[in-house]
Amino acid sequence: MVNFIKKTVSIIMSVGLAVCICGCGADEKGKNKNVTSDNQSLNADIERGDVEGKDIDESFVSYTADFSIDLFKNSVSSGVESGENVLISPQSVLSALSMTANGAGGDCLSEMETVLCGTHSIDEHNQYMYTYIEELKQSENVEFNVANSVWIKDDEEAIQVNEEFIQKCTDYYDAEIYMAEFDESTVEDINSWVSEETEKMIPTLLNEIPAEAVMYLINAIAFEGEWATEYEDNQIIEDSEFTNFKGDSENVNMLSSTEGVFVQDENSKGFIKPYKDGKYAFMAILPEENISVSEYIESMTGDSFINMYNNREYKDVIVKLPEFTYEYETELSPYLSAMGMGNAFTESADFSNMAVTANPLYISKVLHKTFIQVDRHGTKAAAVTSVEMVTESCAEYEEPEYVILDRPFIYSIIDTETGLPIFIGVLNTTM
Repeated sequence: MVNFIKKTVSIIMSVGLAVCICGCGADEKGKNKNVTSDNQSLNADIERGDVEGKDIDESFVSYTADFSIDLFKNSVSSGVESGENVLISPQSVLSALSMTANGAGGDCLSEMETVLCGTHSIDEHNQYMYTYIEELKQSENVEFNVANSVWIKDDEEAIQVNEEFIQKCTDYYDAEIYMAEFDESTVEDINSWVSEETEKMIPTLLNEIPAEAVMYLINAIAFEGEWATEYEDNQIIEDSEFTNFKGDSENVNMLSSTEGVFVQDENSKGFIKPYKDGKYAFMAILPEENISVSEYIESMTGDSFINMYNNREYKDVIVKLPEFTYEYETELSPYLSAMGMGNAFTESADFSNMAVTANPLYISKVLHKTFIQVDRHGTKAAAVTSVEMVTESCAEYEEPEYVILDRPFIYSIIDTETGLPIFIGVLNTTM
């Protein structure tokens, strides 16, 4: 028999165990301190189970790379041609949607598994994600935070959440679970949670909550890494030029260095620059001058991206990298539909493993916000992804290579153990 969260909540309240987050700081699990209204945290009653992960292998790297590059290509399809700077975090989107897929069934689940999990089931994918998320956190010199939360509308007539679904979100994704009124105070609390988990790089996610919304599944990532080798003053070239997508010249500060890892394919060349401890690195890809950024991105695949990384050469690369900072936000549902999971965004979606609702339950929006700052000290980056669930209201010396990033280029922050992009973007303009 399927059990639902409403039973858990009634038991919690009857014995006085509900955690009232009202200016009283974090609970014993160290949960979020900035949730300040009368929303109910259910984490005190839902213990994280002892689950097994799955070792990261070529299969996981391959299908995750495919998802990452497909999402990047779909996300930049219109923005790059108009000269927009784009930045997404495939890892953040994958985490939020993976939690969501645990509540799907039927054709809806099949589509989501195909897009998110390759040939694997969602249960196998959960095991991979559990291991990968834990491994991403293992860095002594880079600050890497990843956090997940599920926010449920406190209205039993509108939604009764499946306990097994919540348990999987807790076990595999360490999600914080909240019952909330879905009013202005909930908007404030979700934004406070996002701000804290992204080190204030993304201060807000929501402006309002629509009446038909009954659940939010949210992932937040914050990255801060210093370069393994610091720039000296004489390596910072002020008043340099960057030619933007229009062909206009922009004034920038260029960071000049000699790096030790070169990457290339038949249509581009680039470099890899490590952060302290080497677990993460910045990888830049500069298309050949006769190939536009949009043309190059269109040719990218998951395999081509990973192959470029795996075929890296250890040789001198003379590099110039502009300092830049920007924010980006997008709504991903049309791109995810185009990738093959369109059923999840319609009233015919099957999220029966997530909850029982009075009206059809489906994904309304997948909101995605990112931030990046690349400068002489290192890189700060953050991402947040929100899945809004609604019911219808109803060696040998060689001549060095040169990679001068003085025109539009693609870049990513990669996990060096797999080559997978945690963040991937394109810089069209520094203004």
